[in-house]
Amino acid sequence: MTTPNIWQDFLESDTPGRRAAYFSRSDRFGGSNRSQRQENYYQTAFEDLYDKYLGTLGLQVRQGQTPTEQWNPYLSGFDWDKNYRDTVPYATRQAGMSSLAPQVRWDVLGR
Repeated sequence: MTTPNIWQDFLESDTPGRRAAYFSRSDRFGGSNRSQRQENYYQTAFEDLYDKYLGTLGLQVRQGQTPTEQWNPYLSGFDWDKNYRDTVPYATRQAGMSSLAPQVRWDVLGR
């Protein structure tokens, strides 16, 4: 028999608890191939993701259901990479990549 975690309700109960649940997943901010830019994005994206979660609850209510989605399971199933790709413009995600490789200069005339 497993003992229930008495702290689990803390992660659902109020804003500090929900923030703790969110930031405890910082190792998932972008998966194993995350960039520093992607990690920085998620450090500031709590409010946006929490709004999406509230939207999920609102959808359940509009469909005549009791809102049962909890924050922790929502985060556990969240696709961090897809959200980043869908939210942040490609140019912003790739900014600074040119510093890794110099520009190609073509000598078309052979001078």
